[in-house]
Amino acid sequence: MKTSSILFVGVAVFAGVLGAQQVDHLFSRNQAAQGADLLPMRSTSTPIVKTGFETTAPGTPFDFTFAAKKVSPSVVSVDRYEKVQRDFFDRTGTIAETGQGSGVIVSANGTIVTNNHVVTDERSGEVVDQVKVRLNDDRTFTAKVLGHDARSDLAVLKIDAPNLTPIDLGNSPDVQVGQWVLAVGNPLGFSNTVSAGVVSSLKRNLPIGGQGMVDAIQTDAAINPGNSGGALCNAQGQLIGINSAIASSTGQSVGIGFAIPVDRVKTVVNDIVKLGYARYAGLGISFDPRLEGALADPQAREQLLQLAGGDKAPSSGVIVQTASGSAQSAGIGQYDVILAVDGQKVEGTFDLNKILIPRKPGDKVQVRFWSKGQTKTTSVVLQEIRPERPV
Repeated sequence: MKTSSILFVGVAVFAGVLGAQQVDHLFSRNQAAQGADLLPMRSTSTPIVKTGFETTAPGTPFDFTFAAKKVSPSVVSVDRYEKVQRDFFDRTGTIAETGQGSGVIVSANGTIVTNNHVVTDERSGEVVDQVKVRLNDDRTFTAKVLGHDARSDLAVLKIDAPNLTPIDLGNSPDVQVGQWVLAVGNPLGFSNTVSAGVVSSLKRNLPIGGQGMVDAIQTDAAINPGNSGGALCNAQGQLIGINSAIASSTGQSVGIGFAIPVDRVKTVVNDIVKLGYARYAGLGISFDPRLEGALADPQAREQLLQLAGGDKAPSSGVIVQTASGSAQSAGIGQYDVILAVDGQKVEGTFDLNKILIPRKPGDKVQVRFWSKGQTKTTSVVLQEIRPERPV
């Protein structure tokens, strides 16, 4: 019996596990000024009107023509490319395209959102400085990568172009299981492709690609390689998510796709435009990724006791490598083990990331931790962390 893989809808294949499901990105190969937020956190557009089993825009027949016409001008193709320094014949300066994904125009001044993995070279792991963007009307521009956030798998691009059509933004709390949705992007190199489906589930947490996808929207709309960074919209043509991954045993759509919710997109885009990075709240600890899951091994627990002291070590949790700031002030130190935050069990770094992503710097959380053989609880005021300080 075949197991299904979760594919990020762009270039890279990330080795993650969701039960029996392996996760990959679906990126099709070969095919900051201060001020008000760029994207409003709450949409002020026409509200959804519900009639019976249908969801329609006021005065609009119930089909997807309205939404498709409204959304398509806002969805672009994103071609990642790099300069090849030397070829076999010692020539230089050759441009080689390395993959294709999608993006969404979110402001009239040329701001575009896509996936982080779309702008990341899977061979080097580095984010490229610029990409090629092709609009719905076939105009092509070189876009600068303003910033990226691996934690949410989002990146922000900027082009200098007139007559752009930014997408209408929806609101995450309005999204409901069973409502109609459209996925718009460039699957398998077929530009401006629209597929329809429903919201299959909400708040899916997928331990894939770095620190995982949190609160993802699940849909059965067809999503395939090249859809990465494209739009997931409601029947009113409002953006409700950025398509990022699918579960599949074949590498193609089998009706289980995942999108990053629009409210997370708004937050990350606003942070990157204003600050150059995505702002997160954290405990002020670091950890060694090589120790992920190590406490399940009796030998590792014995070694932890030799380092930290005590007579019984926990069988799961996040081992603190270093502590500073808020965590250190709250009495958390090296070789302590984070067991729970605000009553939610922490078995590994994905659990910790899932709990902390919705929090803001200055929020207070209760942390239960193991320290030198004793279980303790302390209050920690979350501090702002930079990308290189994950929790």
